[in-house]
Amino acid sequence: MSGRDSQCRSRRRADWLLLILLVPGLLSALLLGIRRHNLEAQNRTIELALDYAELQSLSVASGTPIPEILERFKEAGITGVAVTEDLLGDLVSTGQASYTRRSSDAGPLTVIRIADKQLAERVLRALSVRLTPGMVSPDLSKVEHGGLLVPDAFVVRAAPLTLNSIGLGLPPDAVRLVKRADLDVVARLQNHPALTEKAVLAAVADLRSEDITRLICAGEEVLGFRGLVPYAARSIKSSGLLYGSVEFAKQRGDARMSKELDSYLIRVHSIPTAEMAGMAPSAAVERFARAVKERNIRLCYVRLPETSGEAPVQSSLAFVSAIRSKIEEAGYRMGAAEPFGTMYRRKLFLGLMALSIAAGAVLLLGCLVSLSAAVRYGLLIIGFVGFAGFAAMGEMGRQLVALKAACIFPILGVIAFIGPYFSAEKGEKAPIGKAIALFIGASAATLCGALLIVGLLADRSYMVKVNQFTGIKAAHLLPILAVILVMAAGLPILGRPFSEVRKEVSENVRKVVGHPLFVWHAIAVVVALGIIGLALLRTGNEPGVGVTGIELKFRAILDRLMTVRPRTKEFLIGHPALFLGIALLLTRRRAWGLPLVALGVLGQVSLLNTFCHIHTPLIISILRAANGLALGLVLGIAAWLVFARPRRRSSG
Repeated sequence: MSGRDSQCRSRRRADWLLLILLVPGLLSALLLGIRRHNLEAQNRTIELALDYAELQSLSVASGTPIPEILERFKEAGITGVAVTEDLLGDLVSTGQASYTRRSSDAGPLTVIRIADKQLAERVLRALSVRLTPGMVSPDLSKVEHGGLLVPDAFVVRAAPLTLNSIGLGLPPDAVRLVKRADLDVVARLQNHPALTEKAVLAAVADLRSEDITRLICAGEEVLGFRGLVPYAARSIKSSGLLYGSVEFAKQRGDARMSKELDSYLIRVHSIPTAEMAGMAPSAAVERFARAVKERNIRLCYVRLPETSGEAPVQSSLAFVSAIRSKIEEAGYRMGAAEPFGTMYRRKLFLGLMALSIAAGAVLLLGCLVSLSAAVRYGLLIIGFVGFAGFAAMGEMGRQLVALKAACIFPILGVIAFIGPYFSAEKGEKAPIGKAIALFIGASAATLCGALLIVGLLADRSYMVKVNQFTGIKAAHLLPILAVILVMAAGLPILGRPFSEVRKEVSENVRKVVGHPLFVWHAIAVVVALGIIGLALLRTGNEPGVGVTGIELKFRAILDRLMTVRPRTKEFLIGHPALFLGIALLLTRRRAWGLPLVALGVLGQVSLLNTFCHIHTPLIISILRAANGLALGLVLGIAAWLVFARPRRRSSG
């Protein structure tokens, strides 16, 4: 007996040493988290931009001159106007230019005729600086104009279909009117298949000559896609332009452009015109405000809900004012947005965090089976060297280490705090207080893992979603499966030789596999798998299942009531199930307690996952996690009191 007591004391000393080794890494992660929060707190300026073409439509429909339209919307809160560059095909479709195709031994020729001399000069200048020398031949009927030979017609060695998508720069009249209203011009440049380095340089130079600093690419491709994206990025960077990456737009080349710019960009949110047509203005207002508050959006590119009908100007002004008010209520201000500053993760910090994760892994193993001191410290050294090596390899290595943390700490929280009660022989008569303490302890262990992930992924590229944590679905599924396997194996088993542990685990697994399956067992398994499967489908950077209209309304209510909406799968499923499972285990009702604890792991992995979305401001993630824990605990206690509390038998 004294030998076993000595072994227990030795194990407790080893546990305390491992707990101490957790501290430096957690402090390093905390320091990086504070730096990230400071960057987010300093960057609170939001740009609100409208589309110039929509403002033109509004002007025509209402009979209000464009200058007056711009002035009124400026008073309503906009800071800029998005102006899309003219394409040569646009001039042809509006009758300002015409094509005549000619055949030639050297390939297709297109004669372009433009009656307006100023427009002809602009087109000729644009084509001359965007196309390969010799492709444009201004040598037909020559007219001297402003020092440049401007013909009534000129020849281009290309087919009309190729010429249609060539950009001519922003329309000068639009740029002049927007600038006269003291609003920023947000340039929208179009990519085209025949783009050259010369054309990229010319397009960027045109913007800088007009003192335009904001660029959002138009269409489905970024400027330079495919082969010129690096060159376009260098040109944008060297010219001092600020690139706007449009979320959800899936523009081809955007990911490459963002990486080439070293994440020095601003995130843009816009609701496409087709989607806007079927959306209530109030829902659009909420969506823009949520994008700013929850996803680090710094430029809202707003499409107007209507540009015709009764009083379109007044309704559009009210819509823009509502967006501005909602954003300012969240603590932001209107103005010229700036990119986030650079985060630096020192190698020392990465090493200390790797040590913490290795210590957590050894603690977890020590909670399942008894380990000798030599095995503990050997595993600690191996884990530290391995995790530190991966963390030093680059972002993919750090993501792999973050995935390890995402799996280890939720399992550690459940096993360390709740595991001893998986097969407890003594029951509790009043388990609520103890169940609350165990629930908080398990959640605290999970949050240690979340803090380490915050430190490992503390970088601007994650803050603007250029990089993303790619292990989210695995981090959801693996801890749940691991806890189920631990339960099936009858672990933890402590204080016994490994040979005995292996024999008992094998026997426990055989019993589980050979246990008779009743109908209610099958139904319960199907329901649990359905819940977990749905949660996995709706988890990650690209969810496979959307959100229903009813749930959107429910989320909006929670947003208003709690400032930051908690995750549904946490407060409605995971956290109540975990608390209820703990309380049932404490009263020795294992048949229901174990499955509920396993289901409750879903809440723990979702809690950790909240902090894996680095593009969400850290303070929002903290509030979301706290609200989910509090509300989930309340619902769990209510469920216990109503459905699961043991009833006293009447003495009569």
